[in-house]
Amino acid sequence: MAFQNIQTGIITEKLIETKDFYQTWLGLEIKFETEWFILLCLKNRPEIELAIMAPNQPQVRKSYFQRPYQNAGMWFIFETKDVKEEYRLMKEKNAPIDLQLTEEDWGDVHFTLVDPNGIGIDIVQERNMN
Repeated sequence: MAFQNIQTGIITEKLIETKDFYQTWLGLEIKFETEWFILLCLKNRPEIELAIMAPNQPQVRKSYFQRPYQNAGMWFIFETKDVKEEYRLMKEKNAPIDLQLTEEDWGDVHFTLVDPNGIGIDIVQERNMN
């Protein structure tokens, strides 16, 4: 396989709430926006994108691209070089932190948020895997 990237999307009736959450708490920027589809990206890496789409769009040909997310079975991992600083900044802004900053036995240092769709957001300290 010669894939270049993996992108992900959320089909949700909470289109605006989801956009606002990812902009406000995770700093994503709007790359493209219509009434039913929004493409967000990382400010420092615009090639890393998150799509948000309203369900039941007749222009979307397949039913599996029309059904909304069902609140289970996925999460997003956001890596950072300084998780303690990200945690401090989010605490200052009263972010909806679900799991406080934690050092796990397996080595992860992280905290979590939950988006408007019930998707867990894991903010993790980047690790060198050398």
